Amino acid sequence: MASCEICGEEMLNRVGCKVGICDCNGKSYPRIRFGTEKRFEGVFGDDDCCPDCLAPFESFHHFGCDIEECPVCREAIYGDCECHLVFPDLEGMGEKTL
Repeated sequence: MASCEICGEEMLNRVGCKVGICDCNGKSYPRIRFGTEKRFEGVFGDDDCCPDCLAPFESFHHFGCDIEECPVCREAIYGDCECHLVFPDLEGMGEKTL
């Protein structure tokens, strides 16, 4: 079983993350939804799920997804992004920081 570290949802159920915001330098940003990433524009459609975290089309990626794009710099969060994002944790274990 693979559960999202910030919303607790079971990723294998093919549901999106419940957390739709993240913070950077004290400012909140809406997270980029699966299928709307600039580098995958037009690649995925309504019936697709994220190949990494299994989030359905136009839902939020789960924490730790390699596909997720930063809402600040629009780079891959686990690639070229250096924005130091903070994600709220619905599971009550504190914030998660990248």
